[in-house]
Amino acid sequence: MEQEILSKDMIPQPELWRCAMEIGDDRLEVALFPPVATEKLIHRTILLNPDAPSHEKAVQEAVYANPLLLSDFARIDVLVDNSDFALVPTETARNTEPESILEAASLDLTDKVAEVAQADETVSIAFAIPAPLAGFIRRTFFNVRINHSLAPLIAARPLTPAISASVSTGKVDIIATDGTNLLLANSFRCTTPEDATYYIVAVRNNLPIEPPPIILAGTDSATGTIEKYLTKYAVAPERAEVPTALARLGKDAMTLPQSLTALLSCE
Repeated sequence: MEQEILSKDMIPQPELWRCAMEIGDDRLEVALFPPVATEKLIHRTILLNPDAPSHEKAVQEAVYANPLLLSDFARIDVLVDNSDFALVPTETARNTEPESILEAASLDLTDKVAEVAQADETVSIAFAIPAPLAGFIRRTFFNVRINHSLAPLIAARPLTPAISASVSTGKVDIIATDGTNLLLANSFRCTTPEDATYYIVAVRNNLPIEPPPIILAGTDSATGTIEKYLTKYAVAPERAEVPTALARLGKDAMTLPQSLTALLSCE
């Protein structure tokens, strides 16, 4: 199926809108957030060209093929979805170079740029981006902030003991909390509902607290199957709801990946 192009004429005044996007292994998730509640949020999933010479080139092709993304939005947030990250106390992040944090975590920084971003008052995340991709992002987008996909999920974690599992194509992001402290935040690559269920149950059974309830989010087709498996092997999960203020912005708000839902809802 041919993908719909985000053309310049879709938004008359993009300088009043906010753009948020998540760069994944094989896709670009884009959310365009309106300045007033009478407008509708726009969400598009842009598949990357698997035949591009590199991931960075595929991202560039996707952006240039959708001219609206080159507009001067009021603000642009770019979330990077990768496994090159380390969680640290925010106080440590304030006093330590991100390169040092990632090197201490034994991550290879060859041809990569180290970044650090604050998820909340207590937790920050250091992460690495391929240097060509980081350069493209900063050259191309006006007023851009780069963050890791897990950061908004950490910021939006429940205020009671819980496991939040966010399902999307090819992965499940898991956040565990005792209600006060973050116990775990990780992204697990998985290709089947069985694998995603395994990771969720394994996390639940190995936390240093009584196994907490599970909050399941996701618009991927596998989410319903994972819900059934969890009911059988662990506990019936609670389904995460789209925040009311976001849901009022139209049907596209209901299809956002949880990382973008959390990002747009927390600020």
